[in-house]
Amino acid sequence: MCCFRFSWVMLVLLFVLPDSIWSQEKPLVLTHYMPWFNSKPISGDWGWHWKLKNRNPEKVVNGKHEIASHYYPLMGPYDSSDSDALECHVLLMKIAGINGVIIDWYGIKEHWDYGVNHQNTLAMIKAVKKADLKYAICYEDQTVGHLIKAKKIEDGDGVEHARNVIRYLAEHCFSDANYVKLNGRPVLLVFGPQYFEDGQMREICKSVNPTPLLYALPHLVSKANADGAFGWPPVSGGKEIDPKQWNDYLDRLYRPNQNSYPAIATVFPQFHDYYQEGEGRPSFGSISSQNGQTLDTTLQRAWESKSEIIQIATWNDYGEGTMVEPTREFGYQFLKSIQRQVYSQDRERLKSQRLALELPIRLYKLQKRQANLQLRAVEIEKVSQLLFDGKYQLAEAELRRLESLN
Repeated sequence: MCCFRFSWVMLVLLFVLPDSIWSQEKPLVLTHYMPWFNSKPISGDWGWHWKLKNRNPEKVVNGKHEIASHYYPLMGPYDSSDSDALECHVLLMKIAGINGVIIDWYGIKEHWDYGVNHQNTLAMIKAVKKADLKYAICYEDQTVGHLIKAKKIEDGDGVEHARNVIRYLAEHCFSDANYVKLNGRPVLLVFGPQYFEDGQMREICKSVNPTPLLYALPHLVSKANADGAFGWPPVSGGKEIDPKQWNDYLDRLYRPNQNSYPAIATVFPQFHDYYQEGEGRPSFGSISSQNGQTLDTTLQRAWESKSEIIQIATWNDYGEGTMVEPTREFGYQFLKSIQRQVYSQDRERLKSQRLALELPIRLYKLQKRQANLQLRAVEIEKVSQLLFDGKYQLAEAELRRLESLN
């Protein structure tokens, strides 16, 4: 009788509370997101990141704009302020099993494209929340030096400027229910730190309560007195980094007995930058995709690392060729690999998500020719809402009907 009671309780737990059980065992899968793209149809100019110094996106060859990348987005070059593009991205993430984004952020001060990137970040956060995903910020503290050099802030005011930046995050982001937190504290990544030294960033973070958990690049953790590290594709010196070298890097990142800090695990598909071709400056180096094996291996290793957070580097850095979003060259290969890992214990869910993966880009392309089709906005919005609600079969049927009107 006692055994019967135990079995009955276990069955109730398994069938009534599956999400609460399994969610504790799964890491939070986030992807590093660049909010810095402009397109002429939306913003009136193609912007730096599609052009760099010598590309001309106005030039179209074989249906492709000439952009500053070895790779071409399957949805075409987009604008990071375009709500249609952002909606497409968060739907792709949601269907792929990605839980949210870590947004590469340049702060709140106007200089170069910092202000535009900030506005695009706010637009992305809105899209993330619509999809019920999570978000965190990766602050580029190198911006402080650039602002001082441009005389946007006074020399010697860098620390106070950064305090204002962190106060802004505390007021507008850290308390947000969708912001990533561990043990009640917001997670903040700093790409470096590159400007601040000797624990300065740690002291700056103490200006708000609760103090964010500070994550730095691995080689700068001790110098920054950070709470933890986050990995990144380990390129350097313009050399090709072979699998043994980047696996050794991951070994060091994930060694719990020798590291006194926790690590955000890193996943990357490859590294193939466009800096030499697009700017005439040296390449950082390269990591081969190995026909998708690099992503599969780094993803498996990240999963086995037991890190609470996994960061995919990146969603859309076309300049460095680390994007996992769909491209003409790789199709949906990288997102399918992520799906396969995330839903490895749920084959039926994997099947339905796999079939839905192409729908967001189909919707985006329909939105961009809506005027030609003379469709009512309400019909487009209906498909969008079906996708956000996870009603993929209904969304696909409605998409097919609208596409047939062309």
